[in-house]
Amino acid sequence: MAVSEENNYIYTLGKFLIRQGDQVISENTNRSKRMWEIFKFILSYRDKVFFPESILESIWPERDYSDPATIMRAHMFRLRQALKIEEKDRSLAANLVLTQGCYHWENRVSCWIDSDEFESLAGKADDLATKQPEEAINLYKKAIDLYKGEYLPESSFSEWIIPLRTYYHDIFLECVFSLSVLLKSKHAYKEIIKLCEQALKIDYYEEKIHIKLMEALVEEGLNARARAHYNEATLAFYRELGVKPSDEMKKLYRMVGLETGSYELDLATIQEGLKGKEVVSGAYFCDTELFRYFYNLERMRSERSGKSVFLSLLTLVRPDYSSPRQEELKAAMQYLQETIKDSLRKGDIVTRWNEAQFLLLLPGLNREQAANVLDRIEKKYSDRYTLKEMILKKKVESLLPLEDDVHFY
Repeated sequence: MAVSEENNYIYTLGKFLIRQGDQVISENTNRSKRMWEIFKFILSYRDKVFFPESILESIWPERDYSDPATIMRAHMFRLRQALKIEEKDRSLAANLVLTQGCYHWENRVSCWIDSDEFESLAGKADDLATKQPEEAINLYKKAIDLYKGEYLPESSFSEWIIPLRTYYHDIFLECVFSLSVLLKSKHAYKEIIKLCEQALKIDYYEEKIHIKLMEALVEEGLNARARAHYNEATLAFYRELGVKPSDEMKKLYRMVGLETGSYELDLATIQEGLKGKEVVSGAYFCDTELFRYFYNLERMRSERSGKSVFLSLLTLVRPDYSSPRQEELKAAMQYLQETIKDSLRKGDIVTRWNEAQFLLLLPGLNREQAANVLDRIEKKYSDRYTLKEMILKKKVESLLPLEDDVHFY
């Protein structure tokens, strides 16, 4: 029988966190990543039963385990110890059950889980949307407030999490769109604007949210703001995704200005539109074609000004220069991309050249500074990710003709 008192709280949307009473227990140690990954997996599929090898293979498919049962027992022992900060009959450890060699979740101790609450609120709102729209509006707002970001974001590189992450994200978008419809029926356009701005902080690249925001701005008579938002959004979509605005976006833009001859004459406003929304920090990542454009632009500037710009190449290979296994390479390149993003300045430009290489444009540096940048990336990367059978090769070359020698590190 489950203990009825809810003293346990589990957060999965935007951040993984377990709180028992006033104490957070999911951050007790940095050495416990694997056991918490197992907890997340069993929690996420708490309606299923798993053999030890199924759990390990799902979380770490690239590894081979000769004795999965023993490995799981060790992880589960540490996990239960971490969870037992309350009296035994109130601890979440009681919910991790081993039956006939299989692990599963059993609700022996009740707990509040944000994803369950989020799903429940969204379902109730859907049921009430037609007959009790005011109550549905309140429930949709509560559900949207609960969605702080993607499901278990710390497990971004785990394939098993993708279906669940997509599932909860789709519920979030449906809540946003359903709520906007109810608010529109009340002509509550200011609330729609606030809703869309909140939603864009979670998912900036969902075009339908931008469209609903622009429509609400137009209804409020804020055409100039709608035009400025169109400019900033379409620029961000092109820079980050390499896509142009849809026909629906273009049609809406024509409605708010161009066809009526309403042109923007204030240069400051135009400049704000050109800047775009600050959706990224650090270096600018782009596709190879856009990188080629920036390369030629920087090369011409360098030739004209005499100021150095360096082109750097980062490559992941085996010690014998053969290609790593695809599964290992995919994960390693994701970590390398995050490391590059955290290590470079705004104004530095990066592209993923192929499955194992990144190209970097580093303006305004001398050769020693460029080499130091690559060394810093390598150190951060090795601290964050164990290279195992891979090595990181670094090359740097000046765009200036007088320094056409290539340096290897």
